[in-house]
Amino acid sequence: MDHIPQPHDCSFTPLRIPCLASDLYDEGSWRTYPHRHGWQVDYVRGITTILLAGEKRPTSENAAFLQSWFYFGLLKEVLGDLFVASQFVTEGQDGKRRISTKKLETVLGTWTSSYVAKFDAANVQEHLSKVYGLLIEHRSEALTLHNCSFDLGHPYLMLSFAVLSERLAAAVIDIYAHFRLETPVEQTWRLRTEDFSDIGQPILGLMQERGWCPYDLKRLSTQIKEVSTLYYYSNLKAPRSAKDHSGCSDKQCLAMTTNPSTYKLSHRSDGCHCPLLYADQERMAAILGQGSIPLIAIELDSVSQAPKITVLEITQAQGFVAISHVWAEGAGNVHDNALQSCLLTYISELVKELPWDSQQGSFKFWIDTICVPVRPPELYTLALNQMRIPYERATHVLVLDSHLRSLNSSQLSPTETLAQVSCSSWMRRLWTLQEGRLAARVWFQFSDKAVDVKSVFDDLDLRHVPSRVELWLQKAIYAQLWVQIWYRGKGIRQTGAVASAIHSTRLALGSRSVSVATDEALCLSTLMDMDITRITSVSPTERMEVFWRTFRKVPLGFLFSRVSKKMPQTGLHWAPLSFLGLYSEKEWGGPNELSTPGEDDPHAIPTGSGLLVALPGFILHPDLISRMKVFDFTWNFPLLVQDEEGRWYSIRVEKPWRDSSDALEPFGELAVIVAQDLQEGAHSRLTLQAPNKFAFEDFSPGVLVSIVQKFDNLVYVTAHRHVVVTFLGPGVQTYLSTASRCAEDVNVSQPVLVKEHHTISKDRYRVTAENYVRDPKLMETLVGRARYFSENTDRESVIDDLLDTTVVAARFGDRCRAQKVAENQQWCVD
Repeated sequence: MDHIPQPHDCSFTPLRIPCLASDLYDEGSWRTYPHRHGWQVDYVRGITTILLAGEKRPTSENAAFLQSWFYFGLLKEVLGDLFVASQFVTEGQDGKRRISTKKLETVLGTWTSSYVAKFDAANVQEHLSKVYGLLIEHRSEALTLHNCSFDLGHPYLMLSFAVLSERLAAAVIDIYAHFRLETPVEQTWRLRTEDFSDIGQPILGLMQERGWCPYDLKRLSTQIKEVSTLYYYSNLKAPRSAKDHSGCSDKQCLAMTTNPSTYKLSHRSDGCHCPLLYADQERMAAILGQGSIPLIAIELDSVSQAPKITVLEITQAQGFVAISHVWAEGAGNVHDNALQSCLLTYISELVKELPWDSQQGSFKFWIDTICVPVRPPELYTLALNQMRIPYERATHVLVLDSHLRSLNSSQLSPTETLAQVSCSSWMRRLWTLQEGRLAARVWFQFSDKAVDVKSVFDDLDLRHVPSRVELWLQKAIYAQLWVQIWYRGKGIRQTGAVASAIHSTRLALGSRSVSVATDEALCLSTLMDMDITRITSVSPTERMEVFWRTFRKVPLGFLFSRVSKKMPQTGLHWAPLSFLGLYSEKEWGGPNELSTPGEDDPHAIPTGSGLLVALPGFILHPDLISRMKVFDFTWNFPLLVQDEEGRWYSIRVEKPWRDSSDALEPFGELAVIVAQDLQEGAHSRLTLQAPNKFAFEDFSPGVLVSIVQKFDNLVYVTAHRHVVVTFLGPGVQTYLSTASRCAEDVNVSQPVLVKEHHTISKDRYRVTAENYVRDPKLMETLVGRARYFSENTDRESVIDDLLDTTVVAARFGDRCRAQKVAENQQWCVD
C-alpha cells in the first residue's frame, strides 16, 4: 500500500503485505481463474468453503490462492499488457517477498493516458463499463469472503485487496470524468451495518494503538468511506495526544469537555500573569438594544499605553473579522465578558495579518466571549437572536484551534492540510459549524499563517488524466469538509425544502458535540434559517420540542429511524432527540429513498397525536400474541405470515423503536408498517444476480405496531419495535405452503396440540408428510432448500425438518394469516 502518500513527519513503518502467491497469475480470465486451477469457492449462509481438487487446504495455501486471484489477477485483468508482475513484488533485507505498489501510480498514469489517446467519448464507455463491472464483481466476491470471517492468516491481506480495487476504480472514474461521461455509482468497501463487518477495522485498531482518542476514531470511521483514506489518516500523529484520553469513549471525548466549575481561561503562553480585559457593558447593551451588533478593537490606552477594549457598532461599510474558537481550549468565559489581555492582543494581531481590501483605521473583530453578554438574561437572549449576523456579514471568519496552531502550514502538502483541518477540535464542536457555514470566507490559523483551506483545493490541478492518487485523496477529504463547512443550502424560510435542510444539517452535525445539550436547538434554528425567537422565547428544556413542532412536514424516513433516544412528548415519539451522534445516514434518517424526498414527493405530517404517514403494511391476526404466549414463542424468533394470496413473508423483530421506560410491549391487534411494497424478484434485479429460488425476493425495513383505533382509511397505532420484512423466495414459499397443507390435512384439536409434546405431534403428521414428498419435484425443492441453508439433505432429515415446521403451522393455524393493506394506507404513529 506504499502508493498512498505519507504525511510530512510520518514516523510509522508502512504496513507490509507478504507476497504469498507463488503463481502470480496466468493469462486467462479473472472470473474463471479458480476453475482453471482446480479451486472451488462456496459461500452458504455465512460460511465459506474453499477446496482444491475437492480437498480442504491449509490456511497458507488458501491465502496464496486468493492473493493470486484477488490481487494479481485484478491487476492483470484491468491493466492488460501493462501488467508486469515483478513490478509489484519486492524483497526485503530479511529475504522475504512483499507486495509493493510504489510503481502503481506510474503504471496507472500510463494506462489512463492510453485511454485518452486510443478512444473518444463515443466509444470509450463500452470499454470502461466492462472494467468497472469487473471491479464491482471483484468487490462483491471479496466482501462476501470477508463477511464470512474466513481466516486468511494475515490481518492486512484483505485490506490490500480493498485498497488496490479502490485505486483502480478511482482511475476508471477519472477517465469517465475526462470524457465528461456520467460516472458510475461509487463502490464502497467499508460497509458498516449490523449485517456487515467493517473491512477497515484493522486500521482503526492500529490507530487506537497509536494514541488516537476513541471518539475521534468513531467520528472519522463514520465519515470516511474509503479504506485508502482511512489508511492515510492512520499515518498522521494522533491529534491532542498530550491530553488524557483514558476516560474517553466512542460517544464522548472527556479530555475536551468543558466544566463551568473548573473552567480555566487561557493566556497566550504559559507563565503569563496579565490581567483580564473587560468591555464597556453599558455600551454593549446600548448597541444590542438598538438592534445592532457590537464589535471590538484592541487599542493602547493613551495614558498607560496598556491594551484596552474599544467597543464599536457594526455598519454595512466596515470590514471586520468574526472569531470562531473552541471554548474547551480556554478562550471562553462562563462568568464575565472578559479575556486575558495577552490573548486578546494576540487575536488582534492575527486579525491584522488577514488580507484587507483597503487600509483599516482599526482592525475590528467579533468574538462571542466578549460580544454576547453573560447577563442580564434578556440581553443574552437578544444577542442569541442575532447570532447569524456577525458570521454572515464578516469579511473573514478566523478559526482558532490549538491543534492547527501547533502545525506549520508550509510543511504540509495540500492533502495533509485538508486532513489536519478535519482532525481539528473545531470540526468536533456544534457551535463552530454555523460559524464556518455562514461565513463568506473561512481562514484556519496555523503556527506560521492563516490559510484559506477552500482555496487550497480550488487552486489544485484538477486534471483527471493522468490519474493521480494525491488528487483522489484530496477530493475524498475535501468532500467531507465541504459538507461540514462550506455547503450552504437555502434555508427553510426561503424555500420550504424541509428534507434537504434536515438532511444536509444532519450530515454536518453527526460527528459534532456540544457541552450544553439545550444549545442544540439554538444552533439548528440558526443553521436552517428558522425563526430563532420561537426557540429563545421558551425555557432551555423546551427548545427541542418547539423546534420539532415547527415543522409542517418531515421526511417519511423518520418512521424507520434507528435512533433509540427519541422525543418523550406525545406526538413526537418519532423525532430523534438530537441531530448529534455517530449514526450512519440510514440509521438516523431511515431508508435513503424516504429520508431525502424531493419537494413534491410524499412526506410525513407531524400531528399532536403522532406522525401521519401513507405507507403499505400488514395487519396481523388479532389472536397472534395470545397464541405466541401459549407456546412460549418470543420475539427472538422470526414471524412467518401468509397474505390473502398465499405468499409468505418473514418478519424479523429487532431493537425497540425507542428507548423509553413508557414504551409498551406489543398488545392487542398488531400490524407492521413497511417502507416499500415488496416485489417479486426485486433483489435479483437490484444486485444483477441470477435469481435463486431459495434466496429472498425482496425485503424492507418496517415497524411493529399495536392498533389503538381504526377509522375508514386511518389507523392510530403505537410503535414498539423495528422489523425487517422479507418476501421469501419461491423454494421457501413451496416449503412453507407444504407444511401448512400438511397441518390442514390432519385434524388435530388445538387443546391437544397445546398439551402434547412436540415429538408426539410430529408423529401425527408423518404419514401425510411422507405422502407429499413422494412428488420428485417437491422432494428436489426440499433437498435444495436444506442444502442452501446448510442442513442435512438425506430423506429422513428433510422429512423431519418439514414435520417440525408442520407442527408449528398446526399450532398457529390461521393466526399466521395477515391482511396486506393498500400502499396508501394512512397510519398515525406514536
